[in-house]
Amino acid sequence: MNGIHDMGGMHGFGPVPVADDAQFHADWERLVFAMVKGVRPQGVYNIDRSRYGIERMDPAAYLSASYFERWLASLERNLIEADVVSAEEIEAAHERALTADDPADIVCDRRDPDLAAGVRAVFEADADFEREGDDPAFAVGDSVRVRNMHPEGHTRCPRYVRRTSGEVVEVHGNHVLPDASAHGEERAAPLYTVGFDVQDVWGSDAENREDTVHVDLWEPYLRADEESGGDDDG
Repeated sequence: MNGIHDMGGMHGFGPVPVADDAQFHADWERLVFAMVKGVRPQGVYNIDRSRYGIERMDPAAYLSASYFERWLASLERNLIEADVVSAEEIEAAHERALTADDPADIVCDRRDPDLAAGVRAVFEADADFEREGDDPAFAVGDSVRVRNMHPEGHTRCPRYVRRTSGEVVEVHGNHVLPDASAHGEERAAPLYTVGFDVQDVWGSDAENREDTVHVDLWEPYLRADEESGGDDDG
């Protein structure tokens, strides 16, 4: 879906601040991280659904939220949509925390060794992202054009490369298609790394006109560059 989260190429936000410290900055961030990493392996929701939850935040709330505040907003939304908790239960817990003399008094000290072992096993297992699927339609060196798509649901196709031509620089095999996975459908599609001339993406104002922008894109986002685009290039 198009939204404030898809900020690539937007004007008026200035340079992207890059922190050189990959660490938590408050204890509550550790808790949010732990909750998300404990819930997702249970199959309540997946990473694509998590991203889709963030995308549906109110634009003003998204812009004012920190990284882990966005994680928390998506966690709450997905737990509600999965009928694990209700919005009223979350609001009630928040009210108890605000009015408690010591917030530690209301923390649930529940221990579940089986759940802990299951989550630990997920983290320790080797990641396996490739899936069975169709042979890729494109090969390294092929010229492709990104479709001008505007789905209502989740997508990993950023707006700033839509309608732009590039060259396939790597073929990664079949991987889960986020656009389907975020909505409960397990479907795979070939995944490519596509290189774009920086001036084709950002125009003549690009800082370094010799650069190449590389974007990982699934096959449904692409068409052969010489094909007639029809409505999808409108």
